[in-house]
Amino acid sequence: MQKPSGLFLILYFTLILSSCGQNQEDATTSFSTTAIIAQTRSLNNTERIIATRICYAYQSKSKKFNTSEFLGTNFSFKTNGTDCQDTKKTQSVSTTLKSDSGTNLYYDPSNLSSNSKFYKKVQTDSSGYLSNICRKIFNNEVISNTAIQANYKIQITFFRDTLDGYYLQYYAKQSENVYKIESADKIKVLTQVDYTNGKILGMDMSFSGQKVCTDSTKFSNFEQSFISH
Repeated sequence: MQKPSGLFLILYFTLILSSCGQNQEDATTSFSTTAIIAQTRSLNNTERIIATRICYAYQSKSKKFNTSEFLGTNFSFKTNGTDCQDTKKTQSVSTTLKSDSGTNLYYDPSNLSSNSKFYKKVQTDSSGYLSNICRKIFNNEVISNTAIQANYKIQITFFRDTLDGYYLQYYAKQSENVYKIESADKIKVLTQVDYTNGKILGMDMSFSGQKVCTDSTKFSNFEQSFISH
């Protein structure tokens, strides 16, 4: 079963509804192959504050990235990962910021080796994982931590760990009312102005993804870090 794409996630979060439950417990942001789906609830106040900072930072980045000052310029990243056979791979990746015919921004890698992973999508307030959550933030609407579509439940947690971030866990349906963790994505975002050369408000400073291996006791891991612009 394949994990939903970024577009799939956008469709998911259009279905986000207010939850009857108000459980305020903090969810973990560390991946585990035995993770259990949490109770569906509305974002608590702390999570909502973090989500608000991220959405406004993404909005700022979107405006900047859609100008001639940034489009066509270079961004450098470092990637590393370990697959289900415990093979490790590290690479420095040079990219060019581009825009498709719509409103989607992406990093186009110029030196990516064959069979290498790279997360191209530029996350903004209007395109990507948080597009509909940001719309709800801007409209002061209630937001749930869970979205349901087809055979998946996706749960989102907003956290602060040096940087603001959000953690998406993908649970695949096994049987009626039984869901099993399949994968997760975690993104840390620069939400405070930093005048250090190359630091951009709303920049995804790191992205990581994990996926359960076939034997269900191990998982692959991929990490991508922003280096410079």
